[in-house]
Amino acid sequence: MNKLFDFVGGRKMFFALILFVLSTVFLLINKADFTSWGEFVMWIFGIYAVGNAGEHLSNIGNKK
Repeated sequence: MNKLFDFVGGRKMFFALILFVLSTVFLLINKADFTSWGEFVMWIFGIYAVGNAGEHLSNIGNKK
């Protein structure tokens, strides 16, 4: 599983992509409208970006 996480850019990106694909499937089968899909995708990648930035900021003093 670690090889898969490394391939897509990490664990957080893997799960963000899964949520993106699932929300796109809901859009394509008319279970969600485009506005809801757009907001959900914005939240998915917004949370990803904040989590990733927070992780990198917390590791600034921990250089190995």
